[in-house]
Amino acid sequence: MIKAVVFDVDDTLYDQKAPFVAALAPLVATSVSFDSTQAFQDYRCQSAHAYDQVASGRWSHEEMAVNRLNATLQKQGLTPVSGNAALNFEQTYAAGLQKIKLFPGLETALDQLKQQFKLGIITNGKTQHQLAKVMQLQMHRWVDRDNIITSEEAGLAKPDPQIFTLMNHRLNLRATEVAYVGDRYDMDVKGAKQAGWHAFWFNHRNATMTEGGNWIPDQTVGDSMELQDLLLALSAVPEM
Repeated sequence: MIKAVVFDVDDTLYDQKAPFVAALAPLVATSVSFDSTQAFQDYRCQSAHAYDQVASGRWSHEEMAVNRLNATLQKQGLTPVSGNAALNFEQTYAAGLQKIKLFPGLETALDQLKQQFKLGIITNGKTQHQLAKVMQLQMHRWVDRDNIITSEEAGLAKPDPQIFTLMNHRLNLRATEVAYVGDRYDMDVKGAKQAGWHAFWFNHRNATMTEGGNWIPDQTVGDSMELQDLLLALSAVPEM
């Protein structure tokens, strides 16, 4: 029986694409056509690699900003930018993330879940940055700080199943008693299933399964209202 629901943050609790596209727009000529959704997904994939490079000491945070943006631009056939332009993009993107709001329907679902389940967060990224997003989203209304784990503080990053196991200890629950909600198949579904958790895939970007699709989500929803319905249905299940 599920006794806890744990959430990813970026592009699961809020729309991360909108501030990304707004920050990218000044770097792309108005006459140039590109796939903004694919660029966003490429950037997020580059970010996962970039965090590993920083953690290992091979890149500084400035090098990460330049390298991951230019790798994303090149995948779209766009012209790479200078270091200053990449850092300006990072600053603009960060400023946009200070105005984020929960996806529609999540506040209602969280109110219901809080009455019946332990709630938590597992997120990759720098602790300071991720906690700022959590506060902006007012997630402290539903999630205790002790039940928030960032990759920086854990020294582990999704999809490593050990970061999920760490949450098991925080919640004092078995793996089979926890469900994870995330938007990334490669990071969220794979990591949770490898750890023995239930996995709910919030696939609102219409992504495809990667790595052969060996890890099957327990539930898949395509938009925030479907996610709300799923979570409300979960909270409606009577306790044993």
